[in-house]
Order: sequence, then C-alpha cells, then structure tokens
Amino acid sequence: MTQRVPCSRCGELILPDTAAKNAGLCMPCKGGYQERIEEGKRQRQRERQYEQSAERKYWLDLVHRIFNTQEGFAGLDQPEKTYYAVSCLIGEVYNGGFDQFFSNSSGELYGLALDGLFELEAEKSAALLVQAKEVLFGDRLVPLDRSKRLDLMPTVGNDSHPAWKQLDALDKAFYSDPDQLSESCKAYAIEHHLYTDS
Repeated sequence: MTQRVPCSRCGELILPDTAAKNAGLCMPCKGGYQERIEEGKRQRQRERQYEQSAERKYWLDLVHRIFNTQEGFAGLDQPEKTYYAVSCLIGEVYNGGFDQFFSNSSGELYGLALDGLFELEAEKSAALLVQAKEVLFGDRLVPLDRSKRLDLMPTVGNDSHPAWKQLDALDKAFYSDPDQLSESCKAYAIEHHLYTDS
C-alpha cells in the first residue's frame, strides 16, 4: 500500500506521484477549486444545521397549519401572518425575483408583506417592493385573485417587455439585503415567541 503525503497547501493526503507532478499540491489546490469544495462542505453543514433548527421546525408546522387544517391562514395570529408573508416574499424574490412573487399565489400577500416589512423596520426592502408593484401594476391595487394579477402583469407572456429590466434592477437591490431580512425575521419570531432560538 502506497504511503500518502499531505498536500502542501490544504493538508489533504495524496499519492506521492500526484505530489511530484503538482509541486506538492493535490489536484483541487492545483486547479484552484479547493476553496469551492470547502465552501460547498461548509454550505452543506449549514443546511444540515438549519434542517434541525427550531426555525425550520416552526416553518414546517406553520405551513402545515396553513395548508392542512380547516382554519388555514385565517387561524394564524397576526405575528404568524406577518412572519409568513415576509418569509414568502423573501423566498419568492430570492428564487425568481419580484415577478415570481407577484405571479405566484404568494402575490396575494403583498399588503401583509409590505406591512410586515414596515413592522420589521425594513424600509429599504419595503421601498423596493412598492417599486416592483408599481412596475407591474402601476397605481392599481394588487388583485388578491392570481388570475386577475396575471392578466394585469405586463411581463406575463412577454419576455421582452421593458418591465423586465426595471424588475432586474430591483431584484438585484433586494438581493443585496439592505435590511438583513432573514436576521430581522428571526428576531421578530423570537420576540413574538413563535419559536425559541436553541
């Protein structure tokens, strides 16, 4: 059995032939992608920790109560509604931008999400949400009915509409997280005893 030697940069054990060919480096270090591998490992660890967190367990319970109980969304108390609306906004925008938020069923939560952002003192994010609403609906109210929202949205079925460029800029501004929304939501949930941070 061949005795392995440590990579001179990361310390990972490698074959002596690999070390000789690569000036003591493993292939990921030589190729310059070792840090991406390590970041991937750290990200998987963070995901595993999140899956076991009180925050994740609360979210799953909240979604279950909304979609699998007779009371549904109406059965939630106000802090839960606020938390849910803002969390849906965050998830939708990060997944597919403001267009996705308004075009999916979450769009009916626009008013609650906006109120929630103000309650979280997330004024910059609230301003971005209002601007996205104006790009898509102008001065009109955002319909609660999804099909009515889709009928009004200029981006539906029109990939070249100028609204896309405006939304892209707003999406990028939202992604910069000017109000640290995830941390604000977590603090809000703990303050309102929705779950405890263990």
